[in-house]
Amino acid sequence: MAAASLRYEFDGLNRLVIRDPSDLLQPRQVLDGELIVDRDNRLRYRLRHTSGKAASDGRDILLDGTWKLSPAHRLGVVLHPQAEGARQAVFLNATIVDVKDDALIVSLWRRSDGGGRTSQTLSLSGRWQADARNRLTFLVAKSDGAEDRLVFDGAWSVDRRHQLLYRYEQPQVGRQPSAIHTLRFSGMWDLRPEARLVYRLDVESRSAFEFQTSLQSASLNAREGKIAYQVGIRLSGGRLVRQRVTLFGAWKLNRDLSVSFEMPYTDGRLRALTCKGTYIWSTRHAVSVQLMSRRGEPLGMAVTFSRSFLDDAQLFLRLQRLGGDTEVLGGVQGRF
Repeated sequence: MAAASLRYEFDGLNRLVIRDPSDLLQPRQVLDGELIVDRDNRLRYRLRHTSGKAASDGRDILLDGTWKLSPAHRLGVVLHPQAEGARQAVFLNATIVDVKDDALIVSLWRRSDGGGRTSQTLSLSGRWQADARNRLTFLVAKSDGAEDRLVFDGAWSVDRRHQLLYRYEQPQVGRQPSAIHTLRFSGMWDLRPEARLVYRLDVESRSAFEFQTSLQSASLNAREGKIAYQVGIRLSGGRLVRQRVTLFGAWKLNRDLSVSFEMPYTDGRLRALTCKGTYIWSTRHAVSVQLMSRRGEPLGMAVTFSRSFLDDAQLFLRLQRLGGDTEVLGGVQGRF
C-alpha cells in the first residue's frame, strides 16, 4: 500500500504512533523519542533509535505542515500530504502555558530515559494580532515568509492593573474535571482614532492587538479618572460576547499644554498616554480638551478639567489668559 495510507498520532506521553493497515504483522508502532520545533517552526520527532518504518527517515521524522489550534485549545499540525489523498492532522497532548510578545509556549509530558515521565516545553515563534472579530490570534512564522494563523476562539478580559488575560478550559483524560488556564499578556495600551483600542506587546509594534470598540461615553471627567469602552468579540458559530474594558488612571495637564493619562501596570510602574488637544472653555472654572493622537487625528473624546481638580493654579490662569480655542502641541508615547 502507498505511504500515504500511513496514519500518525501521539499517545498520552507524546510518543509518535504510526499505523499502517497494510502491515498485518505490526499494524501499529510506538516510537520512543522527543518532540522538537526547529528554527523554521517545523515539528520534528527525534528518535532514540532508528528501526522499522522510521529507519529510512534517519534520526528525525519531519512532521511538516500547517499549525492548527483546535476549539479545545489543542495544538497540532495538519500534515502536508505525501501523495494524493486527504490531509491528516496530528495533535499534541500539550497545554499552552505562557505567551511572549514573539512566542507561544506549550508544556507536555514525554517518556523519560528511565521509563517514567518528564515534562518539556516547546516554543513557536511569531507575532500576535487581533482578527476582524476581535479574537486573539498568533501568527506562526514560516521560512517562506508565510504565516500559520492560530485563533483563540474565546473571550479575553482586562484586570485592574490593565493586563490583558485569556482564560481557557481544557478537557482532561477520563473523568477528571476540565482544567482552567490563564494566559497573561504583558503590554501597554494606546488610543487610536475611530474608537480603536490598541494593546502593544513590544516597542516595535510587531505584536499588537488592535480592537474595534465603541466608547461608552465620549465626554470624560478628569476627576473620575477612567475611559470606558464596549467591545464585541464574535466567536465561532456567530455567538457575540460583549465586554466592558475600563482604563483607570490619572488625567494631567502638562506644562507644555499636552494632556496625559497615567495608568498603573502589573510591574508597579506608571505609564502615560500623552495626547495633543484643543482647549475649549465650558465655564469660567472648567476647560474641555478635545483629544487628538500624536499625528493630530481626532480621538472622538473630550476630557474636562475643573480648576479645583488641578494642582497647578498658575497653569490654569495661563490657559485663561490664552482664551478661546487653543491647539496644543506635544504628545509622545511613553516607553516600555
